[in-house]
Amino acid sequence: MKFTCDRAVLAQGVATASRAVLGRSSLPVLEGLLLSLSPGCLQLTGYDMETGIRCSIPAQTKDTGEFVLPCSTFSDILKKLPEGEVFVETEGDEVTITAGYSVFNLIGIGAENYPPVNFQKESFCFSMDQKTLRSMILQTVFSVSQSDSKPVHTGCLFHLEDDELEVVGVDGYRLAIRREKLQVPVEQPMQFVVPGRTLLELSRILTDSDTEVTIWPSKRSVVFESENIVIVTRTIEGEFLNYKNALPKIPMFTLTVNVKEFLDCLDRASLLISEKQRSPVRLFFQNGEMKLTCVTPIGSVSDKLMLDYNEPPLEIGFNNRFLLDAFKNTGESEVRMQLATSLAPMVLRPMEDDRFLFLILPVRLRVD
Repeated sequence: MKFTCDRAVLAQGVATASRAVLGRSSLPVLEGLLLSLSPGCLQLTGYDMETGIRCSIPAQTKDTGEFVLPCSTFSDILKKLPEGEVFVETEGDEVTITAGYSVFNLIGIGAENYPPVNFQKESFCFSMDQKTLRSMILQTVFSVSQSDSKPVHTGCLFHLEDDELEVVGVDGYRLAIRREKLQVPVEQPMQFVVPGRTLLELSRILTDSDTEVTIWPSKRSVVFESENIVIVTRTIEGEFLNYKNALPKIPMFTLTVNVKEFLDCLDRASLLISEKQRSPVRLFFQNGEMKLTCVTPIGSVSDKLMLDYNEPPLEIGFNNRFLLDAFKNTGESEVRMQLATSLAPMVLRPMEDDRFLFLILPVRLRVD
């Protein structure tokens, strides 16, 4: 088997598919990339037994067949080869890669040892543009749990009902909800949970373009397809948090907050906080201002932000990282901050609508 391909196109295809390749595995074949040839086309597939990514690129070939190359080595070679065409030829287990005067000989792995990847699609699907889906992922995946104590919360819930899609991330301390209208209403409600790790890789593959992504959910997996890329991943089973019941039911007052100014204050306070020296950030609201303070074993910091605050004095504390994650992912210049009491959660919403909602639980402050 042999094929010729542009080096830059091949390198980009390998980089995309390799996002699903294991760096180390007890099965060496999972450290490899499956190359599948058909006339005029090369398909590159990476698989880690949970997520599979297949990238199709044009190639000059009349051959058909499959072989597996060690992904890391193949990727490193392509990065160093000169620009132009790359010629690849297989003979038995030996693979020869030629570009210009450079010639590499690699030992491949038989494709018969590669586990099957099921890219099969179900009858139901829905679509949206890449920019919107990427935004929905980034505004929720930061809130998924990093603990395996409840595996279903290590992924984002996709909930479809009528003409709306909600994507939800939760970890027990914070909640992120992102809503978007569907092009075509669904006949009946449905939901599935996609692993957070897969969504992070998907967000790195998607672009801020209007190119359409089609999503094909099924009972145990979901397929994302756009242009020349197909991604399949197992869904996570389990009972997801009833997030609508987690939203505050008590009256809250609303403040308009400049995101950059708040982040600047928070970034300065975070300079004194580390994993070993973790202390809450205290927000004290009174008389048209918010005072931000933090005291750790290595020192203290105090900062201030002017706000239109006319409520009774309120002091509330938060994990600084949770606040940073939420404000950095708003994508807005200003947000609505909603508060009630020192023990009630903070809620962030956009100024004009409710397309996203971030909820952060406070920490109980010690009385000095």
